[in-house]
Amino acid sequence: MTGLTAMHLQILEGRGLDPETLVRLGVETFDRADGDWVSLPYIADGKVVNHKYRTISGQKRFYQDAGAPKQFWNVDILKDESLADQPVIITEGEFDAIAAIQCGFPRTLSVPDGAPAEQIGENPESQKYTFVRSAMKMLANCREIILATDSDGPGINLMNDLAIRLGKERCKFVRYPKGCKDLNDALMTYGPKGVTESLNRAQWCRIDGIYRMSELPPVEPRPVYSLQMPVMDKHFNIRPKDLSVHGGIPSHGKSSWLTEVGCRMAVHHGWTVAYASFEQEAQTDFRRNLRTWYHGKRVKWQSAHEIAEADSWIDRHFAFICPSDDDEVTLEWTLEKMRAARVQFDARMGVVDPWNEMDHDRPAAMSLTEYTGFAIKEFKRLARRLDMHIGVAVHPSKQQRDENGGFKIPSLYDLADSSHWYNKPDAGLIIWRGMIKGAPTTIIRIAKSKYHDQIGQPGDVEVRFDPDSNRYEPIDIQGAMPV
Repeated sequence: MTGLTAMHLQILEGRGLDPETLVRLGVETFDRADGDWVSLPYIADGKVVNHKYRTISGQKRFYQDAGAPKQFWNVDILKDESLADQPVIITEGEFDAIAAIQCGFPRTLSVPDGAPAEQIGENPESQKYTFVRSAMKMLANCREIILATDSDGPGINLMNDLAIRLGKERCKFVRYPKGCKDLNDALMTYGPKGVTESLNRAQWCRIDGIYRMSELPPVEPRPVYSLQMPVMDKHFNIRPKDLSVHGGIPSHGKSSWLTEVGCRMAVHHGWTVAYASFEQEAQTDFRRNLRTWYHGKRVKWQSAHEIAEADSWIDRHFAFICPSDDDEVTLEWTLEKMRAARVQFDARMGVVDPWNEMDHDRPAAMSLTEYTGFAIKEFKRLARRLDMHIGVAVHPSKQQRDENGGFKIPSLYDLADSSHWYNKPDAGLIIWRGMIKGAPTTIIRIAKSKYHDQIGQPGDVEVRFDPDSNRYEPIDIQGAMPV
């Protein structure tokens, strides 16, 4: 090695590269009879551990020292703490790196072996990127890494592979000026300004799921639907894509309440409601309850014409998810039927009544609490994807009595299997039936609402259930609420 000959200096200066920078970085002429060759030293921990030999005119040819370890070129620059606030730049070739260094970006590295013809991805068995692993400790605290690879196919492969290994969230990519595919081209065509502007305008790699507001597509506000039950307007309204949980002691009116909600959505908003009701037979109990609600009187008091009218309404606005004796009513089974009801019957609301009657085939490694949280997440995902409102009825796991032997109003935390019934739904209601000042009453307690300005505020609503009409009616009883 003899330094750089005048001829080699002329060739490299023709590429826009600064002679002083080349010499400082150890670039030298390498004597071979078959072309214009130079060598570039690879230094790690202050010692030369490898050389890259390459031609600088004619056909591109490269090779390295046999058996040498793979390192980034210029890797020792990462140890300079005075540069720690500057971005790290990684190029596909050493001359691109030198172009960046001479333009004021000293914290620039080059990969040792160029770009792959195909993207390697996350393949853990590949040895292509061992040089990245060896530098990871030095790169650990680097907040910004600019991947200035070539703009051709292999360069894009290299950029994607490096982003996977270095963490896509801290990587930027470069768009070069017109007619340029790398930093050396930008230097030759546009001078130092071409390099500087290319690097300063580098853009963050896109991470799915994180955006500025201006990047997000417009979204129409979700409509909020009143039950047309004035006492509930302040506290509970139906919104698509929400999940509501309806808890309460068995026989205190959860199913009747969810029938009330579904019927009101059908009558006032034209919705179809899909009921997965595991404690009522659709052809008998459910049909009788819906006929009664529709006309506001028991079926035995309805004429044949009224019954036919009610049945026509039921067929237009309700779908029934009915397991056979051989079906296991698992979470996936229920979700599948809800999806079908949305697609085939245009169901806008789905009701699961009750959660406790489903077959909870949870994985052995998953606790009951974890499984319940997972199931709630799946219900919420279904609601969002299908633009449905999902309501789930849940019995409490424990029932506490008061000093008179009656049942206290449970909380959402008392519902079966998990406190997630309080934490995760968009709205949580408790239905309690009892006596207040000697009068029968039902309290609908809105115990949880994530969106007070949208779907309602927490609070108690007193109503009376009329079995003759199968409807809830508002009442006005003064006095303290039971606790």
